[in-house]
Amino acid sequence: MEVFKRKIESKKDILNLDIGFNPEVIFLFISLNFKEVESAIKEIKAKYEKSIIIGGTTSGEIIDQEVIDGTIVLAAVKFHKTKLKLYSGNLSSDSSTGYSSGEIFAKKIDQENLEHIFLLSDAQTLSAANLLKGMNNQLKPSISVTGGLASRNSFTDSNFIIDNGIIKQNCVIALAMYGDSLQVSYNAQGGWDSYGVECLVTKSKENRILEIDEQPALHFYQNHVDPKVLENIGDDGFNYPMKVRNEDHSNPVMRALLAIDEEEQSLIMSEDIPIGSYVRLMKGNIDRLINGAENSAKIIAEQSNHNHQLAILISCSGRRKVMGELVSEEIEAVTDQFPKNTETIGFYSYGEISPFFGFSKTSLHNLTMCITTFSEI
Repeated sequence: MEVFKRKIESKKDILNLDIGFNPEVIFLFISLNFKEVESAIKEIKAKYEKSIIIGGTTSGEIIDQEVIDGTIVLAAVKFHKTKLKLYSGNLSSDSSTGYSSGEIFAKKIDQENLEHIFLLSDAQTLSAANLLKGMNNQLKPSISVTGGLASRNSFTDSNFIIDNGIIKQNCVIALAMYGDSLQVSYNAQGGWDSYGVECLVTKSKENRILEIDEQPALHFYQNHVDPKVLENIGDDGFNYPMKVRNEDHSNPVMRALLAIDEEEQSLIMSEDIPIGSYVRLMKGNIDRLINGAENSAKIIAEQSNHNHQLAILISCSGRRKVMGELVSEEIEAVTDQFPKNTETIGFYSYGEISPFFGFSKTSLHNLTMCITTFSEI
């Protein structure tokens, strides 16, 4: 397995690009602020027309121990034994079709000798959560899926993914990786602090929590957080997310609070929260968020004997907001756990996709550092 990575700041960098081998796949994580992005992608595709080219937009690019903006982070990979195949599917904007779309998409994928899927989509988080549940229902339990959601600056900005060198929207792509020579490690951890006891969702409708412990959900939230948080929930709500445990998530997952409905007294979450779910309010402490990311990598490094030739880090744009200027410290903490020759890239996303270490069933995460490493034997 050979890996080449580069930070591209202008089209001149593309003209000077010399990978040195014929890559089978090129990953492109692209800032929403990169100028002339379409022509840049076309030039990369023209130079490496035989390569699979995939990627998407970011809320910050990761390369080595840097978090940067306004660039394209490129990683080119040549596998010596692993076979690759790219699948893509169109998605409806109606989140209620997410589960069936996931089932249909998974059925398209040849699962014989399939080891891993790296998945990217520009779906909103609610649709993506249902998409993954549908895929889990059709994929063999041994097949792991990691990846992330292309990021945007707001709900109305134009994010996209790259499907074999073509910019697409309302789409999901899966890089299927075949053969027993492939080594894949993954983990997902947040590092958030508990801020209260676990409570029962007693009334909900889809992704709206209406009652918690038989009291209005918004009233519950108001009783636990600073009133100023409610004045700017789009930014400050990231500081007080919820950890959710239910039949879909025996291992609890973080869920972001997207908005509130004062008339309905509800909390609007990033995934359907069924009645009977248990939720716990969480709070961000920067040191412990960094420790959470570090522990996620440490478990991979200490409990697997893989070479970790390439590490792809996908963290949450909400974590970046919470950590501010200290965000690069979580990247440093992660990369310090791997060998010095591990090539590291990644991006800040609108949703992270990974199983927990030791499990294969994937989940959509919010506000979590997800790490995938690849190598060959």
